[in-house]
Parts: sequence; structure tokens; C-alpha cells
Amino acid sequence: MRVLIIFNHPAPYKVSVFNELAKYVDLTVLFERNKASDRPDSFYSNNEYHFNHIICEKGYVGREGSTSNEVRNYIKKHHQEFDVILMNGYSHLAEIKTIKYLAKHKIKFGLLINGGVIRKHEFFLKKAYKKSLVKKADYYISPSQESNKYLMYYGAVSNRIFNYYYSNYSKSDISSITKEEKLELRKKYNLPLDKKIFINPSQFIERKNNIFLMSLFENRDDVLLLVGEGKLKEKYEEYIKHHKLDNVILMPFKSKHELFELYKASDCHITLSKEDIFGHTILESFSNSVPVISSNQVISSLEYVKDGYNGYLVDLSNKEQIISAMNNVNESFNKNALESASLTTFENSALSIYEILKKEYE
Repeated sequence: MRVLIIFNHPAPYKVSVFNELAKYVDLTVLFERNKASDRPDSFYSNNEYHFNHIICEKGYVGREGSTSNEVRNYIKKHHQEFDVILMNGYSHLAEIKTIKYLAKHKIKFGLLINGGVIRKHEFFLKKAYKKSLVKKADYYISPSQESNKYLMYYGAVSNRIFNYYYSNYSKSDISSITKEEKLELRKKYNLPLDKKIFINPSQFIERKNNIFLMSLFENRDDVLLLVGEGKLKEKYEEYIKHHKLDNVILMPFKSKHELFELYKASDCHITLSKEDIFGHTILESFSNSVPVISSNQVISSLEYVKDGYNGYLVDLSNKEQIISAMNNVNESFNKNALESASLTTFENSALSIYEILKKEYE
């Protein structure tokens, strides 16, 4: 089976899934751009490609957008060489032009999405236009039940939606550690040895809601470890200084290996994000035997976080509920977190996509 995927940029976890998928199919991936503008080059530095890949060179706009004609022109020239064409997005001009071309020429294609958030107060013309693009797909490959609702909201037919396992780690990444090993990791990263540590790996941007998160650690003995970068970094530093939050630690972006060590050095992952179209750090935490406290605005959490089992789902408007979750999460959740990670691996993600394509094209 010859498969073409149009994808935004070569995010390492997606490259890893594509490497696995290439074990089942003859895979080509056309990336619309070489990187997201807010990601450091180091984010992509360890990528290895075990599939045919092409990276567009022109038309980069904004954080992840593209206006390039390269995608549409490639489809024009090469579409007959593929049995399967999958589009990952439909919001950038390069994607819109490609989808319109595919639909106009009656070339079958599917939408392989990462997630989605329904915007109920969206301007009606924008919603109508988005709906017109989504409906052009012949089928949909979705990572969660909430994402299915998103697709149906924008016009997808329910019996043409198929679910796959989203992932950003391999089977070999799933592991736990002993208390002694956790202490050694805390020493390695100069973290407190005798405190409960809450970790939040995220971009330092408004929708991640980290100012509110930091405020919960005022007059609290626990430690908050924020790992990331972003335009709000100086604001975070000022907030920490002004509120004398010695128990809030900022760290820059880390490699996957280092980040997974920081998960293992921590006791709980906490995110109070106002919006995440999926939220892959939830699954990363589970793969490192770390329970999760998450807002109910993170799509992956709605799918995978189970109250009192591997963490807690909380409402952002209910501060008492959040504090209670922070007080009650404990080591008994660790084993359950690890168990929750077993299905969402690179290997299972690729296999689930392949099984969908095989049924669709057999």
C-alpha cells in the first residue's frame, strides 16, 4: 500500500509514529514546513526518517502556517502514485488549496487529525467555511471520542470516523523507578529531595494558565516545576519574584530523555490549561508512572484520566476541587498510571492507523 501523508512539521513524536507506520506501508510524508517558529532547533535534532519525506521550503507564515503552493502542486503531479492520501490539517492556506484541489478532481482522501476543540461562539461564516472543508474528506481518523464530536460538529458523518491511538512514546519508554533512583534523579537536577514535586511541561503562553497554577503554590510546602519556554517567561519570573515563590522552579525545554527523567523525579503532573486540542504530556506522564491532575479542557485527559485511579479531572472554576486533588494524589496512583500508558505507544498508534487504512482500501 502506497501512502502519502500531508503533515504540518516534523514533530519528533509524529516522525516516530511514521517510522513505525513505514513498517507496514510504502510511506511518503510531505511536511509543509521544516519547523514550528516557536520550537527550538534542538526539538527536531534527533529526528531519524525511515520513510520517504519531503519538506517544503517556501511560504512559511506565523507559528505553524503555510501559504505555499508546493503541497497542491505535488498532489497535482504525483497523486496517481499513491493508494492513500491523508491530510492532517485544513486551516492553513496551503492545506485549503490542496483540499479544494482533491475535492474538485474527486481524489479520495482522509483527514488524520490530532484533536480539536469546538468553538461554539465562532463567527458563523468561519464555522460554515470550516465545515465546508471538513465535509470534503471521504473519511476521518481521530484520536479520541471528544475529537469525534469535534469532527461531527463540523460536518463529518459519524460512521466515517475511525479511532486510532495517539502517542508520543514507544513501548520501551514505559517504565517506573525505585525511590532510590528517584532521589538520584532529584540530585542530578538539583531538585528538593524531601518535597512533593508537581511537574508541568508546557509552553509559557497564556492558554496554559500557568500564572493561576503558580498562585496555588503560595503558602504551600510542595514544589512546582515548570519546564518550557515562551513569551511569558519574563512575566513568570516577575510573578515568582514578587510573590516570593521559592518553591516554583523554571527550567528550559529539555530533550525527551531529560524530560522523561524529570517526570520520574516528580510525584504528579499538573496542568490547568484553558485549552488543549489533545495534550500529549498527559500520556508521557503515564508512561513514566506519574499520575495526572488535569483541567477538563485538555482533550486527552477526558479520554484517559480517571478520577481516583490515575489522577483527577478538575474544573478551572473550582479552586477547592483543585486543591483537594493536589492534596489527595498519592503513590498508589503510580501503578495505575503505568497501566494506562500501555496502549498509547508509537507501535500501537501506527498499527491502529494501518488497520484503518487496510479496511478502507481492501
